[in-house]
Amino acid sequence: MKRLLIILTAFFLLFVAAAVLLEKYKPILVKWATGSARIIGKPIHAIVFTDGHINNDIQVYRENTYWDGKNSDAYILKLKHFDKDGMLEFININLDEKWIGRPVSTDRADYDVINGSLFQSDVSYHCSDFRDDMKEFNFDPHLEFNDREIKFNVPPGWLKFDSVRIELN
Repeated sequence: MKRLLIILTAFFLLFVAAAVLLEKYKPILVKWATGSARIIGKPIHAIVFTDGHINNDIQVYRENTYWDGKNSDAYILKLKHFDKDGMLEFININLDEKWIGRPVSTDRADYDVINGSLFQSDVSYHCSDFRDDMKEFNFDPHLEFNDREIKFNVPPGWLKFDSVRIELN
């Protein structure tokens, strides 16, 4: 009986240690396990141009459904090189509602890429439109799109480029 208690205590301590480490290094996984985050998936095959030049440092993810389960026509861009404040590490493109913006939180607890798959929390699902003059840039990105291409501008001075064109495959 004493041996069983020692084994159960050891497993409990290992579980607690693993949970603490997981919360520290990959907090989005804790949210995913509790249902407050989801997996968007792996990047899609797309060619991204910035200022007319191919940019391999931007990954494009397809968001097929909203949090309520309804189908969506939306994309999330993950930038390898972004502004110093971290405001534009992720850019959300919602073609259903015809807006571009950024998530309200880009903290690792709300957005993270693990083994190539993008995880998104219920907090980071909410976004601010670039055109919003109270919370954002008060900037019209001039979004244009069709079945094969998405084009828009980014707020000037924030990134090393001003325009983005995505060729969808």
